Amino acid sequence: MERITIIGVGPIGASIGLGLMRRKLNNTEIVISSGDRKVMDTVSKIGAADSTDGNLRSAVSGAQLVVIDTQIGELHELLEAIGPILDSGAVVTDTSATKTPVLRWAKQYLRTGASYVGGRPLTKRIPHSVESADPTIFAGANYTVTPAKDADESSINTVIGLIEALGAHPLFLDPSEHDSYAAAMHYLPIVMASAFVTTTAGSDGWREMHQLADEGFDRYSHLAANDPMDNEAYCLANPEALVHWLDQIILELYSYRNDIAEGKSELLEKFVDAWEMRARWEADAVVPKGGAILPSARDSMATAFFGQKLADRLHSNDDDKKEQQLKYSRRSGPPA
Repeated sequence: MERITIIGVGPIGASIGLGLMRRKLNNTEIVISSGDRKVMDTVSKIGAADSTDGNLRSAVSGAQLVVIDTQIGELHELLEAIGPILDSGAVVTDTSATKTPVLRWAKQYLRTGASYVGGRPLTKRIPHSVESADPTIFAGANYTVTPAKDADESSINTVIGLIEALGAHPLFLDPSEHDSYAAAMHYLPIVMASAFVTTTAGSDGWREMHQLADEGFDRYSHLAANDPMDNEAYCLANPEALVHWLDQIILELYSYRNDIAEGKSELLEKFVDAWEMRARWEADAVVPKGGAILPSARDSMATAFFGQKLADRLHSNDDDKKEQQLKYSRRSGPPA
C-alpha cells in the first residue's frame, strides 16, 4: 500500500487531507502527523486522514510522498528532522510561499534518493482553522510547482498527481520568479497590515479612536495578528524582492497622498483603476499581455453548430457583456 504523509499541520494541510480522502485513492493510505495532540484529534474528527501519528519517524516511514504544511520558521527544522529517515525515492513537497531558501534546505538535508518539488496552492480563500478545513478551496485554483534542479520527471509527476487529485491546476514557476511574486502577494500585505496597526494604535489619539475600530479595522489588520516571529521570518526570507515592492507601494501611496492633498481629479481615476483591476481578478479575467486563450469545449461546440464566423460573433457579444461588467459605471456606480 502506498502512503502519503502530511506533516505540520494547518488549515491547508488538513484541507489537502480531506481532499485526498474524498478521492478515495486506490491502495493509498493518508497519514497526518503533528506535534499538537489537539490538531490530530481534530483531523481524526473531521476525517482528514486514515490515521494520525505523533511520531515523525513512523509517520514518514514508507511514505512515497511527504507534504509539509507549516510556517516557514518551522520548515527548516522539519526538513532537517525527516531528511535522514525518508525512504529512498520519497518525494517531499511543501505549501510555503517562499521557495528559494526551502530549495537550499532541501538540498542540504534530504538524503540521496529523496527529491524535493516545491508547491503552493493559490486559493482565493483559506480556512481560518483546522476545524474549518475545506477541500473545495482547491477546485480550479492554480498550484505552483517549483522543482529542485535534481528532481526527476517521476518526482515532478507525483506532485502534479497530487495537485490534479485536489482539482487544482499546476503552474510551473522559476523559484526566484515565484519568490518575487510571493513577496508582493503575501509579504507586502503583512508589512502594510502591521504598519497600519502601529500607525493607528500607536498614535496619541488611540485611546479614543479605538472605539471606532470596527470590522474594517479587524479585516485590514488581520495579518498583523500572525505570530511576530513568523512574520519576521517571512519578510527576511527574500528581503531584496520585498524591499523592491515596498519601494513601489511607497511611491504609489505618495502619489495618492499628493492627489488627496491637492484635490486632483486623478484621485478618482486611481480608485476606478483599482476597482476595475480587482474586478478582473475576482472574475478570473486577467489575461497576460500577448497570452493566447485556449479554445474551450463551448467554443468548439459553437463552431461546429453555427460555423466559425457566427460563433465568433456570438462569443464577441458575450465578451462585450463581460467586459462591460468589468468596467466601472461612473453614472450609476458599480455594476450590479
